[in-house]
Amino acid sequence: AQTGTGKTAAFVLPSIQRLAEVPKKVLPTHCRMLVLAPTRELASQIADNARGYARNSNLSVATVFGGTSINKNKHDLMRGVDILVATPGRLIDLV
Repeated sequence: AQTGTGKTAAFVLPSIQRLAEVPKKVLPTHCRMLVLAPTRELASQIADNARGYARNSNLSVATVFGGTSINKNKHDLMRGVDILVATPGRLIDLV
């Protein structure tokens, strides 16, 4: 489907609603929701949209993909995150 048709909102908004309804403290090194994206551009776009949709909640969003500092990614994930958007390659590197 074309850009701007609401594909991301269609799956992120219900997920954010569910995560917000059941507030849990995220354990260190854990995530409550994982979104896999095939490219870093798509991962970044999904994360930006998720941050926008979740801005009035206490949910945290992190993005991990290749071409960025793996140490920064490790640091971001050490404290735990509600929504993790990742590319498969970098996720495997981090696991």
